[in-house]
Amino acid sequence: MQLLGLLRRELRSECRQWVDDGDISAEQGERILARYGTSLEDVSDGSLAYKVLVGVALLFAGMAMMLLVSANWEEIPRAVPMLGLVATTLVLNGIGVRHFLRDGSGIGWLFVGSISYGASIMLIAQIYHLGEHFPDGLLVWALGVAPMALLTRSRVIALLMLALALFWLMAEGQFSPPWAMVLFLGCSVAVARMACSAGLMIVTVAAAVTWLNVLLGWAYGYPWRPDIEAGHLTLNMGLLALIFMAGHRLSATTSVYLRRTATLLSLWALRGYLLLLLPFTFTEFCEGYLKELETVMDPGLWMGLLAAIPAAWLALRNRSAHPLSRGLVMGLPLVMVLLHGGISESMAVPVTVLVNLLVLGSAIVLVQQGLLKGLSQYFYSGVALLLVLGMMRYVDLVGDYVGGSVLFLLAAGILFLAAHYWRDRQGGAGHE
Repeated sequence: MQLLGLLRRELRSECRQWVDDGDISAEQGERILARYGTSLEDVSDGSLAYKVLVGVALLFAGMAMMLLVSANWEEIPRAVPMLGLVATTLVLNGIGVRHFLRDGSGIGWLFVGSISYGASIMLIAQIYHLGEHFPDGLLVWALGVAPMALLTRSRVIALLMLALALFWLMAEGQFSPPWAMVLFLGCSVAVARMACSAGLMIVTVAAAVTWLNVLLGWAYGYPWRPDIEAGHLTLNMGLLALIFMAGHRLSATTSVYLRRTATLLSLWALRGYLLLLLPFTFTEFCEGYLKELETVMDPGLWMGLLAAIPAAWLALRNRSAHPLSRGLVMGLPLVMVLLHGGISESMAVPVTVLVNLLVLGSAIVLVQQGLLKGLSQYFYSGVALLLVLGMMRYVDLVGDYVGGSVLFLLAAGILFLAAHYWRDRQGGAGHE
C-alpha cells in the first residue's frame, strides 16, 4: 500500500517515538518504514508547516516588491527602476546560487529571484512599451525559470515554472496553438524524475491533458480561434484510459517513487472517469452529445484513439487491473468509433440506461475492491459514487418511479452488504 507524503511523515514520527520508548527496535522501525519508501533518518520532507509558512512568506515578499515599485512608478525616473529591478534579480539569484552550491540550500532565494525576474520583465516592458502581445511576457518568464528548475532539481521552482506555463497556455491559446508547452512539460518531467516527486509528476500529467485539450480546440477552430466541441469528451475518454492503465503498468516497478506515482495516476484517472460518466446518466445530456458528434473524421475521435489504442494494448497485456476495468479499456476504441459513426441521438435512452448500469457496477467494484484489498480511497469513492448517483436519480428519475426505486434499493443493498462485510472483517481481525 502506498501512503501520501503527509501520512509518511506521520508514520515516520510515530516510528521514531516507538523506537525511543523501546516498543520496537531501530531495525524493526527501519523495516516498517522501508515498506513505504522512507526511513528513520529521512529528513528530506522537513516540517510541512514550516515549508508552507516560508513559501507563503516568500510569495508575499515578492508581491510586496512588485506593489512597492508600482506604487511609486510615476515618481521614479525610467533608468532607476530598470537598473534596480535588474540588480535585485541578480542579487537574489546570486545569493540563491551561492547557498545552493555551498550546501544545497537557497531554494527560497531562487524562488524570490524568479518572481523578481518576472516582475522585471513586466515592468521594463511597460517602461519602454515593448511588445503588445502580453502572453509573450509569461512565456519569457517561464523560459527563464526552466533552466533554474533543471539545475537545482527543485520541485518548488518547477511548480512555479509549470504554473507560469499554464497561465501562458491559457493566454496564448486564445490567439494561436501553444506548441511551446511541450518544452515546459519535458522540463517538469525531468525535474520530477530527478527529484523523485510523484506529486510533481501528477501535476505535469494534468497540465499535459489540459494542453492536449487546447490543441484539439484549435483543430476544430483553426485558423480563427479554438472551439469546444463534443469530441473533447471523446479525447478525454481515451486519455483517462491511458493514464489509468499506465498507472497499473508502473505499479510493478521496484522504484518507490514510481509506485507512488502509479497509485496516484490510477486513483485520479479513475475519479476522472467517474466524473466523466456522471453527465451521461442524464438522457438530455446523452442525446445532446450524440447529436453534436461529428462523423468518424472528427479530430476528437482520432486524438482519442491515439490514447485509447495503447491503453487497450496495456490492458490486454497487464492483468493487475480488475477484469471490469480491463474489459472497458479494451473495448473503448470500438465504443468511441460507434459513438461517432454508428449511434444516433435516437439511441440516447438505451445508452443512458447502459451508462447508469455501468456507473452502478463501477461503484460495486470500488466498494468490493476497497474492502477486499483494504484500500480506503476505493471504498469511499464507491460509497460516494452510490450516494451521488442516488441523489441524481432522485432529481431526474430514469424511466419512471419504479426505475428510480430499483436503483435506490440496489444502492441500499450494496451498502448494507458492505457494512456487514466490514463489521465481520473487523470482528474477525479482533479475534486473531
